[in-house]
Amino acid sequence: MLNDELLKEELQEIELLLHYGVPETEQEAAMDLLHSFAADLFALRVIHDFYRTLPEAREEALRKISVLERKEQVYLLLLSTERHHYLYLTNTEEGTFAGELGKGKLDPQVLSFFNYPDMETFAARHRAEEDRQEYTVLANAREEVCPSCGVQAGSLHILGCPVEVCPWCEGQLNHCNCRFEQLGVDELSDEQMFTELEEKLSRKGRIAYDKEQRPSFLSE
Repeated sequence: MLNDELLKEELQEIELLLHYGVPETEQEAAMDLLHSFAADLFALRVIHDFYRTLPEAREEALRKISVLERKEQVYLLLLSTERHHYLYLTNTEEGTFAGELGKGKLDPQVLSFFNYPDMETFAARHRAEEDRQEYTVLANAREEVCPSCGVQAGSLHILGCPVEVCPWCEGQLNHCNCRFEQLGVDELSDEQMFTELEEKLSRKGRIAYDKEQRPSFLSE
């Protein structure tokens, strides 16, 4: 019920911003896009921030949201109007306007986080519009990332994550004895042991995060 109330509140506030911040000729298209995300609180908060700040003080309708990069719980989104493309760095809680695509530069820390050596490489990767992945509703967004180490579903956990499943016994890797048995030790006491364990896990086949691994006490 609380989530439904939040969705309704966000939607109403954005509709009001649309009324005053978007040209009348573009309001119908803007409203259609808005209501396509009516059940997605994450998207609504991004849209709300866009219309609340109206980058460059331009009055224009948001037409499309694309995902340029996604790592752990952090997203680099592209919010497109008919004439401009705006970068937003965001997670499931808050977002930050990061500039206009093709103008200016991203923070070097942001580039490094997404494994880009420089702005030129980033710009070349995202120049073609057909290569951009359109954002779709993040149904059950919290379940799509590991609640402990933050990796996406389908990705390997950060070694040591308590949610990771043991590939030998299928229990929790941090709680079973398999890691000790595989190394022939009673405890993991130095970096070399962790390196050897990681190699053995890789050979056995580490189990990637899946939302079914999510601890039940974290479910809403």
